[in-house]
Amino acid sequence: MADLPSDVSLGALITVGIVTLAVTIVVIFLYIRYIERRRLPAITLAVTFTFWDLGALSVFIGSLIHYIKQPIAADSYQFVRYGFNIGYAFSAISNIFLVIFVSQIFAQSPMFRKTYKLVPLINAIFNGVTIGLIVDTIIADPKNPAYALEQTIYHLIMTFIAFLLLLFFSIGARGKVQFRWEKAGFSFIIGSALAGIMIYLMLALDRVATLFVSGFEEGYTPFLYIGWTFAILMCTLAYAGYVMPTFLRRLFKEEKNHG
Repeated sequence: MADLPSDVSLGALITVGIVTLAVTIVVIFLYIRYIERRRLPAITLAVTFTFWDLGALSVFIGSLIHYIKQPIAADSYQFVRYGFNIGYAFSAISNIFLVIFVSQIFAQSPMFRKTYKLVPLINAIFNGVTIGLIVDTIIADPKNPAYALEQTIYHLIMTFIAFLLLLFFSIGARGKVQFRWEKAGFSFIIGSALAGIMIYLMLALDRVATLFVSGFEEGYTPFLYIGWTFAILMCTLAYAGYVMPTFLRRLFKEEKNHG
């Protein structure tokens, strides 16, 4: 049987709640933009962040139930473990749609033009492994599914791949555009990709610290709070880059950038 999870702190619960609310607001605006423009990449992006939002919501609900009922007996359901495992499953689905989104936005690049949908398909299969690992974990111990380090690292790698694809293609595209508002848009996207990478890096460091660093065995590390903070930054920059609200477009559209 897996060791018991730490009891949920009020600070961690509030942090996850704020992040979930922030992501939900961004998702709503993304769907509004899709209704306005009716473009395929817009709905793909909205779906991408919807699944990420569902992941955050799963963590919040699991943490909330755990916080209300704690301390929870060893033979009872460990709700926070369920929240994190289901959250990672939704995050894996989000990765799948993120790569599909990248393939739609940069469809004319040789990588996607020559392979068509092969890259998103392969990516989907590998992210499906994450979901399979989570299902196996829950089946192995239904009341207290493990929060396995190997599972975390695998999902971290797959998430890095998804965000690095977005990052590299955006950097390349930014160097080719001429107008300030276009460069600003890709800069926001680059920032969003970097923030997305930092989320999972911080969550992985939190897990490592709780396993191997003295003093963190029974609680949450600063890495957890930093990681969730990056989630707000990721969504905010994504909205700024993909949607480019009118006030931002006007701000950067004053003159042509010849640099």
